Amino acid sequence: MKKWAPLLWIPMLALAAWVLADRLESIDFHDVKQQVLAQPLGTMLLGLLFSTGVYALVGIYEGIAVRMASGRKMFGIAFRTAIISNPIGRAIGLALVSGGALRYRMYATVGLSAREVAAVVVLAAMPYFFSVGWLIDLSLLLNAETAAKALRLSTDTVLLLGALGLTKDLAWLTFVIRRKTPLIIGGQTLPVPTFRDTSLQLIIGLVQISLMTGILYLFMPEELNMSWPAFIAIYCIAFVAGQLSNVPAGLGVLEAALLLMLPQVPPAKLLGAVLAYRAVFEILPLLVALGLLLTFESTSASGFVRRRLLRR
Repeated sequence: MKKWAPLLWIPMLALAAWVLADRLESIDFHDVKQQVLAQPLGTMLLGLLFSTGVYALVGIYEGIAVRMASGRKMFGIAFRTAIISNPIGRAIGLALVSGGALRYRMYATVGLSAREVAAVVVLAAMPYFFSVGWLIDLSLLLNAETAAKALRLSTDTVLLLGALGLTKDLAWLTFVIRRKTPLIIGGQTLPVPTFRDTSLQLIIGLVQISLMTGILYLFMPEELNMSWPAFIAIYCIAFVAGQLSNVPAGLGVLEAALLLMLPQVPPAKLLGAVLAYRAVFEILPLLVALGLLLTFESTSASGFVRRRLLRR
């Protein structure tokens, strides 16, 4: 079963394609283009600022994760590694695997072991893992009526889901505070993060995903008719669907989820907003990451050649 796990993105992509095909029949792609081009320069610049903030936090936390995993301080190297591995990992898909491979390639050159790099990969995922749940649960509780319409559920059901989710979130924090000894699972010893580390992961993750949500919210048309806090749950659900699908960049899955949950938004305008979001949050950072990776590999190759020549 495990060997087929990486292929689970195929049925997810097929489902997303079916939803999109159903919605795309009525879309004039000239309208999509117009929606993208109609974005004010100020809005695009603000979206770019939000995106810069996300990746800055990713880089800062990477340095903290490296220190937590190895005891070494290398914030410059960690920042560069995060700026390279995150956009490329998201674009390739299976971000933990592809991003992890890039991290190993870059950290191995400065002496980190495979176990330390694996710990960094896990730690780097923690802010997203913890904060998505908190944002969804709080948004459901505070914006139950709006969420109920988008999710096609009763308000009571939405409130129940939010309450159950928040109970789970608080239970984990309580566990972290009370548990002082490592967990032993399958013979492996797993240290329980401290309350300080968990709080740091949660705060950084909340800010990161709020900024990510803000980028798309900036580009959404007025037909959205929804506040930013209410939109957060919708975005997080669509984002998680894209991540779980393992489809590169959640391409098609994110769009399909948003089309299903936001029927009041004209499809052409929604797709135009998502295209602008992808340009600012995914394409531009990917170009920067590829440039930095090329520089890293060129420098590494030059250093290798110099060492070989010196040995002669």
